[in-house]
Amino acid sequence: MTAARSGPQRVGIVGMGHVGLVTGLAFAARGLSVVGYDVQPSVRAAVSRGRPPFHEPGLRDLLRRELRSGRFHVVGSLDDLVAAAEAVFLCVPTPSRREGAIDLRPLRQCARDVGASLQRRTGFRLIVVKSTVVPGTAEKIVAPIVRRSAGRTLGFAVASNPEFLAEGSMVRDALHPERVVIGTSDARALRWLRRAYRPFGAPIFCVAPSTAELIKYASNSFLALKVSFANEVARVADRLGVDVDTALEAVGHDPRIGGRFLRAGPGFGGSCFDKDLRAFLAWSSGEGLRFRSGETALRVNDEQLEYALGLIRDAAGPLGGKEVALLGLSFKAGTEDVRESRAMLLARGLTRSGARVRVHDPVALGNFRREWERQGSRAPTRVRFCRTVTEALTGADVAVLQADWPQYLRWPSAWTRRMHRPLLVDLRRAVPRSVAHRAGLTVVGLGSGTFNSQRSAAPDQEPK
Repeated sequence: MTAARSGPQRVGIVGMGHVGLVTGLAFAARGLSVVGYDVQPSVRAAVSRGRPPFHEPGLRDLLRRELRSGRFHVVGSLDDLVAAAEAVFLCVPTPSRREGAIDLRPLRQCARDVGASLQRRTGFRLIVVKSTVVPGTAEKIVAPIVRRSAGRTLGFAVASNPEFLAEGSMVRDALHPERVVIGTSDARALRWLRRAYRPFGAPIFCVAPSTAELIKYASNSFLALKVSFANEVARVADRLGVDVDTALEAVGHDPRIGGRFLRAGPGFGGSCFDKDLRAFLAWSSGEGLRFRSGETALRVNDEQLEYALGLIRDAAGPLGGKEVALLGLSFKAGTEDVRESRAMLLARGLTRSGARVRVHDPVALGNFRREWERQGSRAPTRVRFCRTVTEALTGADVAVLQADWPQYLRWPSAWTRRMHRPLLVDLRRAVPRSVAHRAGLTVVGLGSGTFNSQRSAAPDQEPK
């Protein structure tokens, strides 16, 4: 791979979803030449026009800037990408199977297709697994598939390079990573990747491929544990009538613990924590191990949803026939992603309790509605999809804040006047007290001690 020394390194990104597109643009912004490909023609067309296929702060501007610079462009076939790139990053989905293990069929097919393209090319190629996969995948699955499909043993190497991107801050995380993990046993691959990541200025950890894959799962498992720990502390805070944030701020100030992700709420969601924990548990079980701390984190997360529903019932009274405004449908503010969102489960639980639910989100309403209907939860007389906050709050007996989008935190008094009862259950403790007071709003915050509930989630409740 010495030809790249006379010019910018050439990167190919296969899969222009959340990880692939942001990763490719970050490389382009650091001076590398990047080509992107996605199996969906609609995605390729949208990206080529400067329109990201998903919402992410700062992404549209970055995409348009790198398209104008010529450092990033989209190709129409995988053959074109393999011809243009020195390193091919596989950024395809690894969704969950029913039992929790990851589904490697998209990655396997991608590896076969890349291998087939290698048959028609000369020169060395680096295949980099960016998708989240269990330990052993790059060396034991991807490399043999590429080798069989390419019909050769020389001329390529495989590496693992996990991503550490958080939705809502993916652009910042990609441009300014806190660390880079490179997993490879090939000296050429290591040299190429170290050079590619040098402009980012982040610490680089060079390890074996399986170690790199383990680092990804261990990282997400630990963060999920911190969230579940904070949620259990929040239940204690409610019982004591004290504020969980005051307590956890002091706890997190200990450098051995750290305050990031030590925030209580309705439970974690999104495309990573739940999926990765279940995949790691399934993989561990296949290895004859039990990852007990991961089991606990998932169990607490399931119980937290029931705790949140109980808090709403305790604050609002029996929910049968009541109007509930559910605000914030993405799994967290800053993204339109509704995968594993607590809002989906909250809406289902509220309707089962007999409530009529009006839902709103500034960017995720369409995704939520599609997912709601896909899951067969239409309940047209029980759920109303509202385009404005005013519509959602009109006549509401209680509002529930699930995702703390900034526009909700400014809560004007006009919103309160639209409600039948001026009551907000704030599952994120996000609306400032001064704002609530000025708006004439009564706020019950999960873990804030404002509602000394004697209810707690049943400790023996099985995860759903």
